[in-house]
Amino acid sequence: MEFAISMAFGAAVACVAFLIGTCFVRSDRSVETSHDRLEKETEPSSAPPIVERPTEAATSQVEPASPEPRRPSQTEWKPIETVRPRTLPAPVIATGIPKCIAFLDVETTGLNEKDRVVTLAGVKLLDTDLLATGTASLAYLHLIFDPGKKSHPRAEAVHGYSDWVLRHQDGFGAYAETIESFFNSADLVVAHNAEFDLGFYNREMDRAARRPIAIPGLCTMSTYRQRGFGGSCSLDAVCQKIGAARNGKLHGALEDAWLAMRVYLWLNQRNFAGMLPIEFASGPSNFKDAPPLPLGPLPRRRRKATSVAASHSLN
Repeated sequence: MEFAISMAFGAAVACVAFLIGTCFVRSDRSVETSHDRLEKETEPSSAPPIVERPTEAATSQVEPASPEPRRPSQTEWKPIETVRPRTLPAPVIATGIPKCIAFLDVETTGLNEKDRVVTLAGVKLLDTDLLATGTASLAYLHLIFDPGKKSHPRAEAVHGYSDWVLRHQDGFGAYAETIESFFNSADLVVAHNAEFDLGFYNREMDRAARRPIAIPGLCTMSTYRQRGFGGSCSLDAVCQKIGAARNGKLHGALEDAWLAMRVYLWLNQRNFAGMLPIEFASGPSNFKDAPPLPLGPLPRRRRKATSVAASHSLN
Protein backbone atom coordinates (compact mmCIF):
# COMPACT_ATOMS: atom_id res chain seq x y z
CA MET A 1 0.00 0.00 0.00
CA GLU A 2 2.72 2.44 0.87
CA PHE A 3 4.52 1.38 -2.27
CA ALA A 4 1.50 2.21 -4.36
CA ILE A 5 1.14 5.64 -2.78
CA SER A 6 4.84 6.33 -3.33
CA MET A 7 4.58 5.40 -7.02
CA ALA A 8 1.51 7.59 -7.44
CA PHE A 9 3.24 10.54 -5.78
CA GLY A 10 6.32 10.14 -7.99
CA ALA A 11 4.18 9.94 -11.09
CA ALA A 12 2.37 13.13 -10.09
CA VAL A 13 5.66 14.95 -9.49
CA ALA A 14 6.97 13.82 -12.86
CA CYS A 15 3.77 14.97 -14.60
CA VAL A 16 3.95 18.39 -12.99
CA ALA A 17 7.61 18.74 -13.98
CA PHE A 18 6.77 17.76 -17.56
CA LEU A 19 4.01 20.32 -17.76
CA ILE A 20 6.24 23.13 -16.38
CA GLY A 21 9.02 22.30 -18.85
CA THR A 22 6.61 22.36 -21.72
CA CYS A 23 5.38 25.81 -20.74
CA PHE A 24 8.95 27.22 -20.62
CA VAL A 25 9.74 25.79 -24.01
CA ARG A 26 6.63 27.39 -25.55
CA SER A 27 7.43 30.69 -23.85
CA ASP A 28 10.98 30.72 -25.26
CA ARG A 29 9.72 29.93 -28.73
CA SER A 30 7.16 32.74 -28.45
CA VAL A 31 9.85 35.27 -27.35
CA GLU A 32 12.19 34.13 -30.06
CA THR A 33 9.48 34.42 -32.66
CA SER A 34 8.62 37.99 -31.58
CA HIS A 35 12.28 39.03 -31.57
CA ASP A 36 12.84 37.49 -34.98
CA ARG A 37 9.79 39.27 -36.34
CA LEU A 38 11.04 42.62 -34.92
CA GLU A 39 14.43 42.18 -36.56
CA LYS A 40 12.81 41.29 -39.87
CA GLU A 41 10.63 44.38 -39.72
CA THR A 42 13.61 46.64 -39.01
CA GLU A 43 15.90 45.20 -41.67
CA PRO A 44 15.96 47.16 -44.97
CA SER A 45 13.83 45.61 -47.62
CA SER A 46 15.53 44.47 -50.74
CA ALA A 47 12.40 45.13 -52.82
CA PRO A 48 12.34 48.38 -54.91
CA PRO A 49 10.16 51.18 -53.47
CA ILE A 50 6.78 51.80 -54.97
CA VAL A 51 6.57 55.15 -56.77
CA GLU A 52 3.14 56.69 -56.92
CA ARG A 53 2.35 58.60 -60.17
CA PRO A 54 0.87 62.00 -59.38
CA THR A 55 -2.58 62.73 -60.61
CA GLU A 56 -3.31 65.38 -63.20
CA ALA A 57 -4.42 67.87 -60.53
CA ALA A 58 -1.29 67.24 -58.50
CA THR A 59 0.91 67.65 -61.58
CA SER A 60 -0.53 71.10 -62.26
CA GLN A 61 0.61 72.22 -58.80
CA VAL A 62 4.20 71.10 -59.18
CA GLU A 63 6.53 74.07 -59.64
CA PRO A 64 8.76 73.97 -62.72
CA ALA A 65 12.46 73.34 -62.36
CA SER A 66 13.28 76.99 -63.12
CA PRO A 67 10.32 79.07 -61.94
CA GLU A 68 9.90 82.64 -63.17
CA PRO A 69 10.58 85.36 -60.60
CA ARG A 70 7.43 86.27 -58.75
CA ARG A 71 6.03 89.70 -59.47
CA PRO A 72 5.08 91.65 -56.35
CA SER A 73 1.47 92.63 -55.99
CA GLN A 74 0.29 96.24 -56.27
CA THR A 75 0.00 96.45 -52.49
CA GLU A 76 3.71 95.65 -52.07
CA TRP A 77 5.29 98.20 -54.41
CA LYS A 78 4.68 101.48 -56.19
CA PRO A 79 5.75 102.15 -59.78
CA ILE A 80 8.79 104.39 -59.77
CA GLU A 81 7.15 106.67 -62.31
CA THR A 82 4.80 107.95 -59.60
CA VAL A 83 7.60 108.94 -57.22
CA ARG A 84 8.14 112.68 -57.23
CA PRO A 85 11.85 113.59 -57.42
CA ARG A 86 13.20 115.67 -54.56
CA THR A 87 16.21 117.04 -56.47
CA LEU A 88 16.25 119.54 -59.32
CA PRO A 89 16.37 117.51 -62.56
CA ALA A 90 16.59 119.06 -65.99
CA PRO A 91 13.23 120.42 -67.20
CA VAL A 92 11.20 118.43 -69.68
CA ILE A 93 11.80 119.52 -73.27
CA ALA A 94 8.70 121.05 -74.81
CA THR A 95 7.76 120.01 -78.32
CA GLY A 96 7.18 123.62 -79.28
CA ILE A 97 6.25 127.05 -77.97
CA PRO A 98 4.00 129.72 -79.50
CA LYS A 99 5.52 132.28 -81.81
CA CYS A 100 4.42 135.35 -79.82
CA ILE A 101 4.20 135.18 -76.01
CA ALA A 102 3.26 137.95 -73.55
CA PHE A 103 4.38 137.82 -69.91
CA LEU A 104 2.25 139.60 -67.32
CA ASP A 105 2.75 140.84 -63.76
CA VAL A 106 0.77 143.17 -61.51
CA GLU A 107 1.46 144.84 -58.17
CA THR A 108 -1.62 145.54 -56.07
CA THR A 109 -2.92 147.28 -52.96
CA GLY A 110 -3.37 143.90 -51.27
CA LEU A 111 -4.33 140.27 -51.82
CA ASN A 112 -8.11 140.57 -51.52
CA GLU A 113 -10.42 140.49 -54.53
CA LYS A 114 -11.56 144.00 -53.60
CA ASP A 115 -7.99 145.30 -53.86
CA ARG A 116 -6.86 147.16 -56.96
CA VAL A 117 -3.93 147.16 -59.37
CA VAL A 118 -1.15 149.66 -58.63
CA THR A 119 1.24 148.81 -61.48
CA LEU A 120 0.94 146.52 -64.47
CA ALA A 121 3.68 145.36 -66.83
CA GLY A 122 4.02 143.13 -69.85
CA VAL A 123 7.01 141.76 -71.73
CA LYS A 124 6.28 140.35 -75.17
CA LEU A 125 8.46 137.96 -77.15
CA LEU A 126 7.52 138.97 -80.66
CA ASP A 127 9.15 136.02 -82.44
CA THR A 128 10.35 133.04 -80.39
CA ASP A 129 12.04 131.54 -83.48
CA LEU A 130 14.75 134.16 -83.08
CA LEU A 131 15.81 132.60 -79.77
CA ALA A 132 17.67 129.90 -81.72
CA THR A 133 19.93 132.63 -83.15
CA GLY A 134 20.76 134.02 -79.70
CA THR A 135 18.70 137.18 -80.14
CA ALA A 136 15.24 138.28 -79.02
CA SER A 137 12.77 140.83 -80.34
CA LEU A 138 10.86 142.34 -77.43
CA ALA A 139 8.05 144.78 -76.71
CA TYR A 140 7.14 145.94 -73.22
CA LEU A 141 4.48 147.84 -71.32
CA HIS A 142 4.85 149.35 -67.83
CA LEU A 143 2.07 151.46 -66.32
CA ILE A 144 1.11 152.88 -62.92
CA PHE A 145 -2.40 153.77 -61.74
CA ASP A 146 -4.31 155.46 -58.98
CA PRO A 147 -6.01 152.43 -57.40
CA GLY A 148 -8.64 154.57 -55.71
CA LYS A 149 -7.78 153.20 -52.29
CA LYS A 150 -4.86 153.06 -49.90
CA SER A 151 -2.45 150.14 -50.11
CA HIS A 152 -1.98 147.68 -47.28
CA PRO A 153 1.28 148.49 -45.46
CA ARG A 154 2.82 145.17 -46.52
CA ALA A 155 1.77 145.72 -50.12
CA GLU A 156 3.22 149.23 -50.08
CA ALA A 157 6.49 147.81 -48.76
CA VAL A 158 6.58 145.49 -51.79
CA HIS A 159 5.78 147.93 -54.62
CA GLY A 160 7.23 151.05 -52.94
CA TYR A 161 4.61 153.66 -53.92
CA SER A 162 2.95 155.80 -51.25
CA ASP A 163 -0.73 156.63 -51.27
CA TRP A 164 0.13 160.28 -51.90
CA VAL A 165 2.10 159.43 -55.04
CA LEU A 166 -0.53 157.00 -56.33
CA ARG A 167 -3.44 159.43 -56.00
CA HIS A 168 -1.70 161.69 -58.55
CA GLN A 169 -1.64 159.01 -61.24
CA ASP A 170 -4.31 158.24 -63.83
CA GLY A 171 -6.85 155.49 -63.29
CA PHE A 172 -6.67 152.06 -64.92
CA GLY A 173 -9.56 152.84 -67.26
CA ALA A 174 -7.50 155.47 -69.06
CA TYR A 175 -5.17 152.73 -70.38
CA ALA A 176 -7.52 149.74 -70.62
CA GLU A 177 -7.68 149.78 -74.41
CA THR A 178 -3.89 149.93 -74.78
CA ILE A 179 -3.43 147.10 -72.26
CA GLU A 180 -6.06 144.96 -73.97
CA SER A 181 -4.41 145.42 -77.37
CA PHE A 182 -0.95 144.60 -76.04
CA PHE A 183 -1.87 141.24 -74.49
CA ASN A 184 -4.60 139.98 -76.81
CA SER A 185 -2.32 140.36 -79.83
CA ALA A 186 -0.10 137.56 -78.47
CA ASP A 187 -0.63 133.80 -78.86
CA LEU A 188 -0.19 133.04 -75.16
CA VAL A 189 -0.09 135.00 -71.90
CA VAL A 190 2.19 133.70 -69.13
CA ALA A 191 2.46 134.71 -65.48
CA HIS A 192 4.02 133.29 -62.34
CA ASN A 193 0.93 132.57 -60.21
CA ALA A 194 -1.34 133.34 -63.16
CA GLU A 195 -4.51 132.94 -61.10
CA PHE A 196 -3.53 136.00 -59.08
CA ASP A 197 -2.32 138.22 -61.94
CA LEU A 198 -5.03 137.32 -64.45
CA GLY A 199 -7.69 137.64 -61.77
CA PHE A 200 -6.71 141.24 -61.06
CA TYR A 201 -6.31 141.96 -64.78
CA ASN A 202 -9.80 140.72 -65.60
CA ARG A 203 -11.45 142.54 -62.70
CA GLU A 204 -9.87 145.84 -63.73
CA MET A 205 -10.96 145.25 -67.33
CA ASP A 206 -14.49 144.57 -66.14
CA ARG A 207 -14.56 147.86 -64.21
CA ALA A 208 -13.39 149.62 -67.38
CA ALA A 209 -16.14 147.93 -69.44
CA ARG A 210 -13.52 146.02 -71.44
CA ARG A 211 -13.38 142.29 -72.15
CA PRO A 212 -11.17 139.90 -70.12
CA ILE A 213 -8.07 138.24 -71.49
CA ALA A 214 -9.01 136.50 -74.73
CA ILE A 215 -5.99 134.26 -75.30
CA PRO A 216 -4.80 131.04 -73.59
CA GLY A 217 -2.94 131.47 -70.30
CA LEU A 218 -0.15 129.51 -68.61
CA CYS A 219 1.18 129.59 -65.05
CA THR A 220 4.92 129.01 -64.62
CA MET A 221 4.43 128.34 -60.90
CA SER A 222 1.98 125.50 -61.58
CA THR A 223 4.19 124.14 -64.36
CA TYR A 224 7.17 124.17 -62.01
CA ARG A 225 5.19 122.15 -59.45
CA GLN A 226 3.90 119.72 -62.08
CA ARG A 227 7.45 118.95 -63.18
CA GLY A 228 8.13 117.70 -59.65
CA PHE A 229 10.70 120.28 -58.51
CA GLY A 230 11.03 120.49 -54.75
CA GLY A 231 11.35 123.45 -52.43
CA SER A 232 9.64 126.80 -52.65
CA CYS A 233 7.99 127.71 -55.94
CA SER A 234 7.91 131.47 -55.37
CA LEU A 235 9.30 133.56 -58.21
CA ASP A 236 12.36 134.59 -56.18
CA ALA A 237 13.13 130.99 -55.15
CA VAL A 238 12.77 129.60 -58.67
CA CYS A 239 14.88 132.39 -60.16
CA GLN A 240 17.59 131.73 -57.60
CA LYS A 241 17.70 128.08 -58.67
CA ILE A 242 17.99 128.91 -62.36
CA GLY A 243 20.47 131.77 -61.89
CA ALA A 244 18.14 134.69 -62.68
CA ALA A 245 18.64 137.05 -59.76
CA ARG A 246 16.51 140.07 -58.92
CA ASN A 247 18.19 143.49 -59.15
CA GLY A 248 16.80 144.86 -55.88
CA LYS A 249 14.51 144.18 -52.96
CA LEU A 250 11.47 146.00 -54.36
CA HIS A 251 9.15 144.03 -56.64
CA GLY A 252 8.70 145.97 -59.86
CA ALA A 253 5.99 144.62 -62.16
CA LEU A 254 8.20 144.93 -65.25
CA GLU A 255 11.12 143.08 -63.68
CA ASP A 256 8.78 140.34 -62.43
CA ALA A 257 7.32 139.92 -65.91
CA TRP A 258 10.88 139.65 -67.24
CA LEU A 259 11.73 137.01 -64.62
CA ALA A 260 8.56 135.08 -65.47
CA MET A 261 9.82 135.02 -69.05
CA ARG A 262 13.18 133.65 -67.88
CA VAL A 263 11.44 130.87 -65.93
CA TYR A 264 9.18 129.96 -68.84
CA LEU A 265 12.09 129.72 -71.28
CA TRP A 266 14.08 127.63 -68.80
CA LEU A 267 11.17 125.23 -68.31
CA ASN A 268 11.05 124.79 -72.08
CA GLN A 269 14.84 124.54 -72.46
CA ARG A 270 15.16 127.64 -74.52
CA ASN A 271 18.58 129.00 -73.61
CA PHE A 272 18.21 132.66 -72.70
CA ALA A 273 20.44 134.33 -70.15
CA GLY A 274 20.06 137.96 -71.17
CA MET A 275 20.42 140.72 -68.60
CA LEU A 276 17.53 142.98 -67.66
CA PRO A 277 17.38 145.69 -70.38
CA ILE A 278 18.48 149.10 -69.17
CA GLU A 279 15.22 150.58 -70.45
CA PHE A 280 13.36 148.59 -67.79
CA ALA A 281 14.95 150.66 -65.02
CA SER A 282 13.22 153.88 -66.02
CA GLY A 283 9.96 153.07 -64.19
CA PRO A 284 6.37 153.25 -65.47
CA SER A 285 6.09 155.21 -68.71
CA ASN A 286 3.01 157.13 -67.51
CA PHE A 287 4.38 158.08 -64.10
CA LYS A 288 3.50 161.59 -62.89
CA ASP A 289 5.45 163.40 -60.22
CA ALA A 290 3.46 164.23 -57.12
CA PRO A 291 3.62 167.68 -55.49
CA PRO A 292 5.13 168.00 -52.03
CA LEU A 293 3.12 166.26 -49.36
CA PRO A 294 0.91 168.84 -47.62
CA LEU A 295 0.74 169.29 -43.90
CA GLY A 296 -2.31 168.03 -42.11
CA PRO A 297 -5.01 165.77 -43.51
CA LEU A 298 -4.71 164.76 -47.16
CA PRO A 299 -7.15 166.42 -49.56
CA ARG A 300 -9.93 164.42 -51.15
CA ARG A 301 -9.13 162.47 -54.30
CA ARG A 302 -9.67 164.25 -57.61
CA ARG A 303 -11.48 162.84 -60.65
CA LYS A 304 -9.24 161.26 -63.25
CA ALA A 305 -9.01 162.45 -66.82
CA THR A 306 -8.83 159.90 -69.63
CA SER A 307 -5.49 159.56 -71.39
CA VAL A 308 -3.77 157.10 -73.66
CA ALA A 309 -0.50 155.31 -72.96
CA ALA A 310 1.74 153.98 -75.69
CA SER A 311 3.66 150.74 -75.51
CA HIS A 312 7.41 150.71 -76.11
CA SER A 313 9.31 148.34 -78.32
CA LEU A 314 12.81 146.89 -78.19
CA ASN A 315 14.03 145.44 -81.48
